[in-house]
Amino acid sequence: MRTVLSKLQDLPYLLLVIATFFWGTNFVISRILVNVIPPVQLSLVRWSVAFLVFLPFIIKDLKKNKMIIQKHWKVLTVMALTGVAGFNTLLYLAVQYTTSINASLVNSLAPLLMVLLSVIFLKDNLFKIQYLGVILSFAGVFIVITGGHLETLLALRINPGDLLVFAAVILFSIYSVLMKKFGVDLPKKTTFIVTIFIAIISLIPFAFYERSYRSIPLDVLPLEALLAIVYLGIFPSIVSFICWNEGVMKVGPARASNYLHLIVFFTTILAVAFAGEQLVAAQVVGGLFILSGVILASNPHFIYKKSTSAVNRFN
Repeated sequence: MRTVLSKLQDLPYLLLVIATFFWGTNFVISRILVNVIPPVQLSLVRWSVAFLVFLPFIIKDLKKNKMIIQKHWKVLTVMALTGVAGFNTLLYLAVQYTTSINASLVNSLAPLLMVLLSVIFLKDNLFKIQYLGVILSFAGVFIVITGGHLETLLALRINPGDLLVFAAVILFSIYSVLMKKFGVDLPKKTTFIVTIFIAIISLIPFAFYERSYRSIPLDVLPLEALLAIVYLGIFPSIVSFICWNEGVMKVGPARASNYLHLIVFFTTILAVAFAGEQLVAAQVVGGLFILSGVILASNPHFIYKKSTSAVNRFN
C-alpha cells in the first residue's frame, strides 16, 4: 500500500484527476440516493462515516495540534458550517429538483466566486480580463438554469434546485476564502477532521427535525444504498481530500484549479451512462460560457503571460 501511495505522490496530475472523478461521482450518486434517504440525514450519515474512517489515522496529529485548534475554533466553526455541513446539505437538497449535470455546471462557478470574495474581503486585485470572465460565467449560469429561454427567467420559472446549488457554491467559496486566509496557520488534516466533527454536531438537530416528517430507518435500506453511503463517506470525502491536497502541493493552486473543470466532465458522463440523464444544448452552451469565464477569471497571470509571449514571437 505504501509503495502505491509513494508512486502516486510522483504523479500529482493523476491525483488531481482522481480527486475530481470522485467528486463527480458525488453529484450522480447523491441524486440517486436522495430518492430513498432524505438529504440532511444523507449528509449527516456521509460525514459520520468519513469521521469514523479518518479519525484513527489522525489522532496523533489531533493531539499535537490541540493548541492551534483551540486558538482558531471560531474560524473552524464557520468553515465547518459553510464548506462541510452547509455546502453538502444544500447540494443534496438541490439534486431533488435539478439534474446532477446542472448541479455540477452551476457548481463550476466556485473558482470564480472565490476570486470575487477574495477581492471583497482579502483586497486582492482584479485584472480587466477577469471582469470579462465574470460576465461570461454568469451568462453561462443563466443559460443553464433557464434552459436558454429568456421567458423562463422573466416568468420566474427557474428550477429551485439550481438556485440551491448556487447558494451552496457561495457557502463553499466563503469556506475557501477562509482557508486561503488562515490556511497557513492551520494543519490541513487536523482542520479537516475538526470541521467534519463540528459539521456533524450542527447537522444532528436538523436531521432529527427532518426525521419528524420523513423518517427512513437504515435497517430497511437496500444493501446498494448502504454501500453507496459508505462510498460517499470514503471516496468523495477522504480520498478526494488527500489526493487534491497532495496534487496542489506538487503543482500549485493555480494549475490545480483548472482540474476542477473535470468535475463537470465526469459528472456528465456518469449521469448520462448510469442515471438516465440527457445532455441538452443549453447545458453545453452554458457550460462552455461558465468554464471559459472561470478560466479567464482564475488564471489572469497565465493568460497575460501567454498573450505577451505570442506578441513577442510575432514581433
